[in-house]
Amino acid sequence: MGVPSLRSYLALNPYSKSGGGEPKNLLSETKRFEFKYGIVLFRTQQFQALMDRLGQYRISKPIGWFLLYLMPVAAAIGLYLFLNELGILLSARGQEVVSYIRTLSPLGNLGLPGINPYLPVADGLFAIVVAVVIHEGAHGVIARSLGLPVKSAGLVFLLVIPIGAFVEVDEDALKVAKASYAGRVLAGGAGINLLVGVACLLLLFGTVSAMKPKVDGIGVSALYPNYPAAQHGIQPGDFITAIDGVPVDNPLVVNSSSYYRPGQVINITIWRDGNYLQINNVTLGSITLNDTRTGTLSTRAFLGVADVGYSDLTSLVTTYTSSFFVRPALYLCIPTLPNCQGLAPFSDSNSIFYTSSYGASLTPLANLLYWLFFLNFNLAIFNSLPIYPLDGGQAYMVAVKALGGGRLSEKSLSRIVSATSLVLVAVLLAVIAGPYLI
Repeated sequence: MGVPSLRSYLALNPYSKSGGGEPKNLLSETKRFEFKYGIVLFRTQQFQALMDRLGQYRISKPIGWFLLYLMPVAAAIGLYLFLNELGILLSARGQEVVSYIRTLSPLGNLGLPGINPYLPVADGLFAIVVAVVIHEGAHGVIARSLGLPVKSAGLVFLLVIPIGAFVEVDEDALKVAKASYAGRVLAGGAGINLLVGVACLLLLFGTVSAMKPKVDGIGVSALYPNYPAAQHGIQPGDFITAIDGVPVDNPLVVNSSSYYRPGQVINITIWRDGNYLQINNVTLGSITLNDTRTGTLSTRAFLGVADVGYSDLTSLVTTYTSSFFVRPALYLCIPTLPNCQGLAPFSDSNSIFYTSSYGASLTPLANLLYWLFFLNFNLAIFNSLPIYPLDGGQAYMVAVKALGGGRLSEKSLSRIVSATSLVLVAVLLAVIAGPYLI
């Protein structure tokens, strides 16, 4: 599945025309409230004053340079992910991937809580608001640190629901500014999103690393109907800790087991919500297995649970917190997708087996950090792509113009930027829409 698109939330810098390099009260010249198609813009001088104040700090300028250098890094990551996805779709296993993507809703490509079925409403909305607010705020703060005027700033609402913020930097002032000034202003939003995304991922690592299985045993993740486990009241989230008084933590002991025979009567000890319960006189069922290598059939004892062992639970935590440089794509595998549920310790299917010093807040905290990372990261890499009129496309135009040293005409510059944009848009459409059209 391609990285979900955040097009509805991309900060495209809605510049307006005005001259001058010093801040002035332009709020009176524009409407405090604007309403169109359910979107409400609320302009406030407090935001402008805050950006003026933050822009005066001496550290604002070096931060602007740092964020400028981050934008090509974010763009390179985005290009790699999309081109890699395109390569997979065109490879020998492409049809298999396409078949899986078709089982998912196309709405999964939209970063809209309540519309995207894989994006939780509360966490998704909070993460989007945070991502857009800091994105737009960074544009404004860096603009003010360089003496470029900000016409207005404020909040964006969908009717009465806050969905982000906006900053109107003076377009004319930006056009005549030095290339390094314009580049820093344009790169600020994506750069700060990338920084916040990485910071949230590191915090997520810290949260996940504190997770440990609730008890030593075999975790029950699901039940097969009409088998002994379901018939005797075993529930998902239980741990099977002993059989006939012998401690167990290997799933093979109870499923497809060669340790027991079909029809054998056993006594099971389970752990549930801090209490040990005894379930006696459980008659094991049977399951027939087909060895595809030899073509032989065998009958094994079967309790009727989908399970996970203690060592698997501990290794899942270790793998998730140590795979950043080994399997970075792991963190783009959304925990709410069916095929990704088993890869994240804090997913709905796995979190029931863990505890930590965070107590009941463990799962909500981990999920919130994940969505803060995911949406900030996606906004950063998507908005950094050299596609006009995204920030990356505008920065790309500024860079090409500067590299041309004044020798490029406006027409030639427009052709270069347009050609690059069209090629990349074609790649994105192939990745996002292609699987549903083939």
